Amino acid sequence: MDVKQPSVDSRREPIPDDHPLARPEGVTVRMEHDAEDGAWVTYMPELNGISTFGEMQNQAIESTRDMIRAYLESVEDLQLPVPLGRDDVRKIRTFLG
Repeated sequence: MDVKQPSVDSRREPIPDDHPLARPEGVTVRMEHDAEDGAWVTYMPELNGISTFGEMQNQAIESTRDMIRAYLESVEDLQLPVPLGRDDVRKIRTFLG
């Protein structure tokens, strides 16, 4: 799978502290602004670097929850190994609701 890396002009931005994804259980969510595309990109290193984006910061953050859920469901359906331990996956699923 070909993953587009953020441009050199990207800047890392913290997810606002009051947002639930600022401190999820079991996974790190990182966010960057891609100056070339003007998009906000989130990615999760522990989940094979899965990524999503949005034109606005809040759009990228909100689509991240769906991306994590879809990733875990796909890995389970395809019976692929999850790069996290069972406890971490359980924590993530509990966090996502």
